[in-house]
Amino acid sequence: MFLEKLSDWPSPKKTKFLLIFSIVLFIVIFPIMGYFFLISNYPVDFITSQLSCSGDILKSHYQTTNIELYRIGQILDYGYMVSYGTLIFSLALIIARKFNEPSIWRKSGYIIAILGIIAACCDGIENAFILAMLTDPSGFPDIWALTHSCFALVKWTILFLSISWAIIAALIRVMKKK
Repeated sequence: MFLEKLSDWPSPKKTKFLLIFSIVLFIVIFPIMGYFFLISNYPVDFITSQLSCSGDILKSHYQTTNIELYRIGQILDYGYMVSYGTLIFSLALIIARKFNEPSIWRKSGYIIAILGIIAACCDGIENAFILAMLTDPSGFPDIWALTHSCFALVKWTILFLSISWAIIAALIRVMKKK
């Protein structure tokens, strides 16, 4: 099965490199991206915006936003996706590999690793809809907002699940060591 391949691929050395790379990329890209979102004057937080499911709401947000600065932030977000997708993938593998081979924690960690990549891909598709909406911020088809929100919901669900899994699995691993 594919999941078993993750027990040795990528190698522990490459997995550690991916973890470090993802943290460095996060540290570099997040403040720059955040700066562009801040100076664009987008009026609400991202969860509120991304899960609005409403073209009318997004169109009203875009009326008060500097679209060009917001667009730059959305483009930079692709680097952020690479950082958190790689972070979830590598961290889940590192934690999962600490558990015994037939363990549910090991197998679930491999699934979480793959879900981290899926979350970043959903975020990428979500951003593609945002960038499409920004080409006509007051006249885009409302279905684009709904579709954008569906991909955002999948992304946020996976991110919540991944973070929860990592915390619980790490705590269980630490308690088993004692």
